[in-house]
Amino acid sequence: MKSIYALLLLLLLAGVCRAQFPTFEKTYAVKPYILAIGITNPASAMLKVGGSVEYRRYRTSYLASYHIYTGAYFGKQYDAEWRWYFRKYMRHITNKWVYQDFFYFRSILGEMGYDGQKFAILGQKEDKFADPQFYLGSAPGYGRRYHKGALFFTIRSGIRVLTIPDLDEQYKSLYRLFYFTGPGSIVEVNFQAGIQL
Repeated sequence: MKSIYALLLLLLLAGVCRAQFPTFEKTYAVKPYILAIGITNPASAMLKVGGSVEYRRYRTSYLASYHIYTGAYFGKQYDAEWRWYFRKYMRHITNKWVYQDFFYFRSILGEMGYDGQKFAILGQKEDKFADPQFYLGSAPGYGRRYHKGALFFTIRSGIRVLTIPDLDEQYKSLYRLFYFTGPGSIVEVNFQAGIQL
């Protein structure tokens, strides 16, 4: 169900971006940044907190991030991301925000456990708990990065493919929702904000 909401949100964002397009014009006078520090999804801090550091060289950037999940699938996630930015910059005519589109590819490593008590809000309270499990995967996708002065925010979306290599048979039923909620959701929609130097 979360994947459907994420897809609808992505379509809504695409529509909003398309509707605002006439208010942007192509520009070439943009000073590129070298380093950016960001926080991930500040609005979802009850379930997920994290940050990243990005190093950019010309149209390519490398990003390392770390996240802590505190929901039913609690744990840690480490990401290494490669971005390739489009050549074109677009500047808003009135408020001077600039955006640039990019493709990305992420490699993901993580460790998560399961706490059934966290599903109580959905009426599925369980007294089940699973030990932390190691997982890995990757995620290709597309994003857009807005900036004005030292501030930036990024919206990106992609498809996440994860696997849990050594999952115990006794835990398989507990991890069915792992691929639809939290750190393992198949469709990822991510917002990030921060400062750039």
